This record gives sequence, C-alpha cells and structure tokens, in this order.
Amino acid sequence: MISKKTYNRPKGNFVETQAAAYLMREGYDILARNYAYRGGELDIVARDGETLVFVEVKSVWNNQQGNPAARVNALKQKKIWQTACHFLATQKAHAPKGFDEPCRFDVLTARTYQEPFQFVHYKNAFEGTQVIPNI
Repeated sequence: MISKKTYNRPKGNFVETQAAAYLMREGYDILARNYAYRGGELDIVARDGETLVFVEVKSVWNNQQGNPAARVNALKQKKIWQTACHFLATQKAHAPKGFDEPCRFDVLTARTYQEPFQFVHYKNAFEGTQVIPNI
C-alpha cells in the first residue's frame, strides 16, 4: 500500500521548486532546500538582504482542503523553529553569526487548483520565541 505521504511528495516537490523560483524572482538567494533535523524540515532557507529566511511552503490541490496557511500550526512551527536552530548552529557558511544572525519565519502558500496558481507570501508569519534547545 502506498502511503498518502508518498503520493503527496512529488506534488510537494513541484510546488517547492516553483516557490524557490518565485523567491528568486523576488530577489532572494536560495541557500538550502529540504534541510532536515530530528523530524523537522526547512522547505527553503533563503537570504533576503541581511536576513536569513526560513520558508515553509504549503499548498492545497482542491477547493475542499481549506486555507493552506492554517496547516502551519503550533506543533509545525515548533518543529520548524527547532530545525532552524540546528541550521544556525551548524551551517556556518550560510549563518556565520549563528544565533546572532537576523532571521525570520515566512510561509508561502499556493492554491494549485487555481490557474495560474499564485503564491501568497506571509512574511514574519510566526516568531521563534522558545528557549534555544540543546542541539
């Protein structure tokens, strides 16, 4: 039996590739994609000027699935934040200032059933306010 996650992965990859292209057109430098750590994943890590941006990409494929941004709930935000902390602690080539690096968390959503589909970009969609975890 094929899991729903396996079925959705190619669609997710397609939207994430489109999202990266959108961000590049907006002047962002893409530093990493699909950076994973302990069950969390950063869809896109980009630089917007001096700011490191952790971008979560969410999409829906039909009008019955609701608002894609609503899927970035508190648990998802925590996982993104923990993975971002690991990125800051270990990826010195992209984050030379470590935890002193200016950063933000964005959400990029798409309703792919609309043609042409367009992204809605929520800058500073949430804040990482937890205590820095032990990496």
